[in-house]
Amino acid sequence: MIGVPKNFSTPAKVPMPQSPSQRSPAAPPAHANGQARVVEHQIASGEREISVCVCYPPGYPAPTAEGGALLPWLVYLHAGGFVDGGLEKTRRLVQSLAVSVPAVVVTPAYSLAPDHPFPAAPEDAFSTVEWVLRHARRLKVDKTRFALVGEEAGGNLAIALSQMLRDRCAAQPRGQWLIRPVTDPCLQHASCTGAAGGQVPLETLQRLACNYREYLPTPAASVHPYAAPALASRLAGLPRTLVQVAEVDALRAEGEAFAGRLAKAGVPAEAMIMPGACGDGVEESHEECQSWVDEGARFLRRCLAAADDTSTRRESRS
Repeated sequence: MIGVPKNFSTPAKVPMPQSPSQRSPAAPPAHANGQARVVEHQIASGEREISVCVCYPPGYPAPTAEGGALLPWLVYLHAGGFVDGGLEKTRRLVQSLAVSVPAVVVTPAYSLAPDHPFPAAPEDAFSTVEWVLRHARRLKVDKTRFALVGEEAGGNLAIALSQMLRDRCAAQPRGQWLIRPVTDPCLQHASCTGAAGGQVPLETLQRLACNYREYLPTPAASVHPYAAPALASRLAGLPRTLVQVAEVDALRAEGEAFAGRLAKAGVPAEAMIMPGACGDGVEESHEECQSWVDEGARFLRRCLAAADDTSTRRESRS
């Protein structure tokens, strides 16, 4: 199990409680030094137990803010090709989002393949949302206002999560920001001629194929809509979506194609082509990808503000 990185502001680890009434400790007080505050929780996901980190913006929640307005929240799903990655690599991006949106950012250390193949990871993501919704009051978040964010494999899981929330009639996210998402185990777009007329490197294709084999060990899993959103027959009802890809990126064509499929299904979707190459991704190259984060945070603010406007209109009509 992946723990909270030491680079985070000192986390308070909350053990898994023995009764439902004890499962959601109160949100921590604001840091006096202006640092983001991170608390690690242990939650149940089926028969597994996973770590979930909750990152609060500096100064939130204020000790004297009882009854004040609550912040929205984000579920961030990390990169790593379904087999790698974890909470430590998300640190800078998560803290940046907590400040720039602003929002409370919830990051699950979801189960990794090959030890835990599909559907363990998306089920962990769904369990995380259920946990936040059950304990929203003590976690100090507005349960009605949330969005999903994921990079690479995390983008795939964000799409899976939005489908699961739709299909299981659960709370609906206001938007999803997908950073270089992988959506197609068949790699039909990645194997095409890449941007600027170059071919996708064979090493990249082999790595993607290997990761998919470990994550999707059966033929049925490889075509399941929660694992292969590019092949999903029903995309209607998913939230407003921003797909970000780099101008020079093995995943560019795949991301653009998925945004197009969403638009055809009636989902407000935009493919944003970011200049240049992606380097090692937004998580790994956060400083070099600040424009990605700025655009993503702007998109999330619009989604969450629109939700506020909708709620106000509903209350007025009532």
